[in-house]
Amino acid sequence: MLRRRDNPSVTLHGFILGLTIASACAFLFHILRGGSLKRLVIYMVSAWVGFFSGHLLGELINWQLLRLGSINLFPALLGTLLSLVLTAVLIKPNSRSQNRSRRRQ
Repeated sequence: MLRRRDNPSVTLHGFILGLTIASACAFLFHILRGGSLKRLVIYMVSAWVGFFSGHLLGELINWQLLRLGSINLFPALLGTLLSLVLTAVLIKPNSRSQNRSRRRQ
């Protein structure tokens, strides 16, 4: 039986691993979506916030799926994906794609 942890904190190694995993997710998302370096930085910050928010939420509701050391991986990855998609929806489209669509009209 899985027991709830009283302390939902992440160790230093888990924190560094979490930053690495979230950064990789942001980088892959940026490759798929495209954009500038500024957009990559926005995706990175969004992925970091989503990753650790997802981890914390998973710990608080005791959702123990795919643990990796001190990281609750599945809720963290789900939080990362949701934050990246929400960020992509909320930020403006690329200026290049706007210019192309204006030229076509």
